[in-house]
Order: sequence, then C-alpha cells, then structure tokens
Amino acid sequence: MPLQLSIADPSDLDALTACQFAAFYPHEALHDVIWPGPPTPDNLAKCKARQQAWMQADGHSTYLKITDTNTGTIVAGAKWCIYEEDSERPERIMVDWYGEEGSAERAFGQELIDEFHRRRVERMKGPHCLLDLCFCSPTHQHRGAGTQLVQWGTRKADEMGVQAFVEGTLTGRRLYEENGFVVTEDIKLKEDTWAEKGRIEYLFMHRPARATVTQIVAT
Repeated sequence: MPLQLSIADPSDLDALTACQFAAFYPHEALHDVIWPGPPTPDNLAKCKARQQAWMQADGHSTYLKITDTNTGTIVAGAKWCIYEEDSERPERIMVDWYGEEGSAERAFGQELIDEFHRRRVERMKGPHCLLDLCFCSPTHQHRGAGTQLVQWGTRKADEMGVQAFVEGTLTGRRLYEENGFVVTEDIKLKEDTWAEKGRIEYLFMHRPARATVTQIVAT
C-alpha cells in the first residue's frame, strides 16, 4: 500500500486532527497540555480551529499529510515551520486553552508552556527550520510515513544551509536521530512542583546546519 506525501490544506484538518489524537492521546502528557483531550467532538473541534488559524495566518508554517493511496485515508501528518530570518518569537505565550481561568489547571499549563517556550526563544536563533508537530496513526506505523515527513523539512534545511530543531518524544527519538538530529537536553518538566501530574518528558533535539552546494563551491 503506497504512501504519498503532499501539502495539506484546511479541508484535511478533520482527518489530521483525528490522526494526531490517535497518535498521542492519552500516553503523551505534554501533548495533552498543548492539545487537551480526550478526543471528544468538542476537543477535536477546538484543536482543528487552532490549527486552522495557524495554517491561514502563519506565513512560516507548512502542514503536510501522508495519504494511503489505496484507501485515500490520511494516516500521518506534520507541521514544519520555515524561518528564513530570525523568528522573532514573543517572549511569552499566554495559555487560554487549558483549564479554567484562575484554576490550578491553568496555572500548571502556564508554567509548563513557559518552560517549553523559553527554550525556543533562547535557542532557536536566526534562520532555521522547526518540526513543530509530527504524528502517525498507530495502525500505520513502520511504513516510512515518519521518515517522509521528517526528510521533507531536513531537505529544506539543507537547501537553506540552516539548522533544524525538534522537541521529540522518547518514542520518536530513533527516527529523528536517523535523520541527523542530536539530543541536546532530556527535559523533565515540573516534577517537583506538580508531582501529582506525573512525568512530562521530551527531548530537545538539534540538527546542525549543513553546507549548501553553493557554499561548498565557494570554499
């Protein structure tokens, strides 16, 4: 069953959102803060609305889909952010999607996103590519979908001669390392202050810039 990579558009978001939750919920705690579950119709609609807003307003983002050409089903997806200049990220992202205003849940979500976003602001400088989201349906893993999605962006990075980043799950580590990413930090968020939430862990991974053909010739 061949898999085909293509650029996604807003009409794909229902299928992509369902696939995203199938890949991450309930075992990835960080995803559950950024994209709250469970995958009820209401939560899926909220996720779709946020993704659609980014897709239409963010000039840096490219959404990808992998389709099983035998069935026409979307089985995987990704969001790559391509920054040809410095990204100029805001210093802080205010959490308004997790928990009620003034609640302990909202405070937890804000602290976690502060930690998460701070590393982007501090480390992702200058032109770069960021794999912001990458997922595959559990029923279609080990077919090469993830490799296609990752390599779409690493080829862009190599064409531009820039570094790339991904905040990877432990499960995704091997895929990213096979494509040139290196773990620079194993991050365990809020274990002390929010012990009852359990471990939220992810890998900050960096892929150094590689010289373009033009740069090699020039040297």
